[in-house]
Amino acid sequence: MIIKTVLPWHDSLWEKMQHRWQVDRLPHALLLVGPKGMGKALFAKRLADTLLCEQPNATKKQACGLCKSCHVQLAKTHPDFLEVQPVEPGKQISIEKIRNLIHFCELTAHYGRYQIIIINPAEAMNRNAANSLLKLLEEPPPKTLIMLVSHQHNTLSATIRSRCQRIDFSRPDRQLIQTWLSRQLKNSTIQQIQLLLNLSGQAPLAALALAETDAMTKRQALFNSLIQLPEGKHDPIRVAEQWDKLEAIPVLHWMLSWTMDIIRYTITGQTQYIVNQDHQKTIQHFANQVDLHSLFKLLELQQEAIRLVTGNANVKAQSLLESIAIFWIELTTQNRRRLL
Repeated sequence: MIIKTVLPWHDSLWEKMQHRWQVDRLPHALLLVGPKGMGKALFAKRLADTLLCEQPNATKKQACGLCKSCHVQLAKTHPDFLEVQPVEPGKQISIEKIRNLIHFCELTAHYGRYQIIIINPAEAMNRNAANSLLKLLEEPPPKTLIMLVSHQHNTLSATIRSRCQRIDFSRPDRQLIQTWLSRQLKNSTIQQIQLLLNLSGQAPLAALALAETDAMTKRQALFNSLIQLPEGKHDPIRVAEQWDKLEAIPVLHWMLSWTMDIIRYTITGQTQYIVNQDHQKTIQHFANQVDLHSLFKLLELQQEAIRLVTGNANVKAQSLLESIAIFWIELTTQNRRRLL
């Protein structure tokens, strides 16, 4: 079969899309939104496979996997299917790629069915590319479906968003995704499953990736260093160097989560709002030591670091991490003195 994975939290969205197709009310453009790790690209690919199939399976409501169209799609050589992505993860989608897409849409469908394009992630398009796509969205050719997969759809222009029909993956049934993840991670406890989902923004595929890689080990190493830094046992420059080796972007996001947890507890005094539940006592400890104004300054520093690292390849992440390490020491030391 072309589609080997059918994700249970997609079922209701899939039924709606199948109904629109059956009554011939399929839109020319779809915007698939939600956090990374919800399987949006898998959904888009499954829909593409089904629409291109010569004899879709009526019972399973998906591609048959047996016809000629399915075979060429499986071989990634289907002439009526185009996937547009950055050359490398984190890079932009250039206007040249969108021009190629427009030329693709000008051709006649080889199999006489749909011509389908998937742009993933859509927010990777630079301004010129997005403007060029907009012209196509305003006057789409018949029997053409453009699917924009987006993890940050608010960064897309309002005009592009208005030209697409939105499919929202951001609110899956929690019990459904917990059950699915428990089946994938059979040796994990309910608490471990809940923690993985908390850390991934309730995105089950992202949670699974956390469990199957060394990400949780790296996260623990980061938190250990954050706990030990105020004790003066480690040089912040050396610590920042270690953080950089752990991979700067996930490290910065984990730091942000840590800081936000301290802020949440400081404001509410409630532990149920803490994301990093496995470090609950430590978070409570720092919440009692650090003032809220300083925490918001730290939060801004971390957010700016993320913006710079993700948006500029020439920025040295280590220097930003050094600033954060030094600031963390200063604010914990200052507040400890204040308490004395």
